[in-house]
Amino acid sequence: MDMDKRLAVLERFYGLHAEYGAPFALACQQGCALCCTANVTLTTLEALLILRHWEGQGRPAPVEALSAAARRPRFQPRLTINRMAALCLQGAPVPEEAADPEAGPCPLLEGQCCTIYPVRPLACRAMVSRERCIQGGAADMPDEILCANHLLMQFVEALDPAGASGNLVDVLLFLRQPAVFSAYASGRPAAVPPLLAPHHAIPALMIPPELRDRLLPLARAVQRCCRNAAEPSV
Repeated sequence: MDMDKRLAVLERFYGLHAEYGAPFALACQQGCALCCTANVTLTTLEALLILRHWEGQGRPAPVEALSAAARRPRFQPRLTINRMAALCLQGAPVPEEAADPEAGPCPLLEGQCCTIYPVRPLACRAMVSRERCIQGGAADMPDEILCANHLLMQFVEALDPAGASGNLVDVLLFLRQPAVFSAYASGRPAAVPPLLAPHHAIPALMIPPELRDRLLPLARAVQRCCRNAAEPSV
């Protein structure tokens, strides 16, 4: 599957995520940015979508803001969700990776609003709450939405097999390098730096038994989307 098809599938995944969450009564609204911190993560494919978004708008990447954020503490995951799933299947311990609550705001925020909202990564879309977070200091997320988030994150990772995941700041700064961008955008794998976590195939879908009936239609819709994109054009 070429990169343009992968990006199209990624955007369809975003649409499926929105459709799945639509029936839930959620309190999230414009200007509510408590969860928009410098700890947000994304994949290289999602970073490519953001970079192309800026390019299409004729806007340069905000290197100064990203570089400033790179000098501050932030969450830098060492494991991807599919790697964690594989460890669970093996019965191996899964190292805990705690995000720094003092990381500060996302460098792509302006006036409490996201400057890349149409192409924001799944990790941002996944942060929803039934109550305003400002009231309790944390999101009140339905278990079903949490599991749907994990399911889609597994597929987003698998859609980018030669890529990697990491902090938004680190992935964007890595991918915006001309040589790296050119290689990755053309489908050639780029050497993954140590601060990013390489991707893995899906070992098993993380669907708890009690939510299987609710989540299987979403899993099938995602799989169908992948199959349709992989079919050759007539």
